[in-house]
Amino acid sequence: MTYLFTKQGCGECDRVKSEVNLGEVANLKVMQLDQENVEALAMLAYYECVSLSEKKLPILVSETREIITGESHIRQYFENLGA
Repeated sequence: MTYLFTKQGCGECDRVKSEVNLGEVANLKVMQLDQENVEALAMLAYYECVSLSEKKLPILVSETREIITGESHIRQYFENLGA
């Protein structure tokens, strides 16, 4: 499973979600970070990305557990997948 962590009001997050056809990416789960979404917060902690999320969003954790940050890097990752 690949996880894309985003936050409401994050310009880079919104651009990734609008410019990449996320529906075509197999095994992708978009997780919006907020106080109500305990699953997203738990997964962020599981992948040890809590402190990173305080500095930089969006964050992508690939199936191979590679952590990718920033709009351009994440878009490049998806382009390489053909999404």
